[in-house]
Parts: sequence; structure tokens; C-alpha cells
Amino acid sequence: MTSIKVRRGPANDNRDFTSVVRKAHAVKPIKVGIGDKGYDAEKNHELLRDELHAQSIIPARQQHVPVWRTQGRYRKQMKRGYSKKKYHQRSKDETIFSVVKRTMGDEVRSVKTRAQNNEMRLKIISYNAARIASLTYSLLRGFLQSLIRNILK
Repeated sequence: MTSIKVRRGPANDNRDFTSVVRKAHAVKPIKVGIGDKGYDAEKNHELLRDELHAQSIIPARQQHVPVWRTQGRYRKQMKRGYSKKKYHQRSKDETIFSVVKRTMGDEVRSVKTRAQNNEMRLKIISYNAARIASLTYSLLRGFLQSLIRNILK
């Protein structure tokens, strides 16, 4: 994860889309921006495609509305079709959020707003560190096993 925005209580994430995407793009250039129907807005497509030169895959909210009544060049393209295979890569992000909630708890124990935000950030950083450690261990273990096999031959 390269960028997050923490908000208190249930809120529409779409209002944070621009700032989070720009911050993430500054860390690592975005090639494909994938979002669910909640991010369906022409300005989101324009940010990804025109400004960041990335592909955007954000399905249209109102599937029953015909293409000719849909406003926006990129939203019309989404109505005409998009790569379902690429779109379903989004499930990997949902899995990460699920793992973070399962392993580190889905509640925030801090009382003050600033502490709550820091707690959420720390959970994400902890997940990333644990993931890096796990991958490093797996690579090192595989390397050592192949080295031992080659010596024993």
C-alpha cells in the first residue's frame, strides 16, 4: 500500500480519491487505476488517464442507463466494456483489508482522533512489514533448500 486516507465514521471515499491517487502516484507510478462503482465520476477517469497517463477501470454505477444518455467520454467507454480480468484484480486489495482486520483487529482502541489515525497507519505499516518479512523468509528458505540439494547431489 502506498497511500491511505483515514476518516472517522462511515464516509464516501470518493472525496479523497484525487489526493490519495496523486500521493500514491508520487511514490510509484500508477499504470492501471481500478475502482468500484462508488468512484464512477468523469473527473476520476480524467485524473487517471489525462493527468497520470494510466488506464482507468471504474464500472458505471447506472448500468441500466443507455450509453447515449451517459455523460463523459471515459464513462461511456466503461459502459461499452472493459477488461473484467483486470477489474477483478481489485479483489486482491479487498483481501489485504480483510487480512489486516483479521490479524490486527477491526476495532480502533485509541480515543483521540490523531491517535486513531496513527493506530490505523501503524496497522498498515505492520502488515507491510510482516508481508516483507514473510516473503524474505520464503525466498531465503527456498534458496537454502536448493543450495543443500545441489551440495548433496
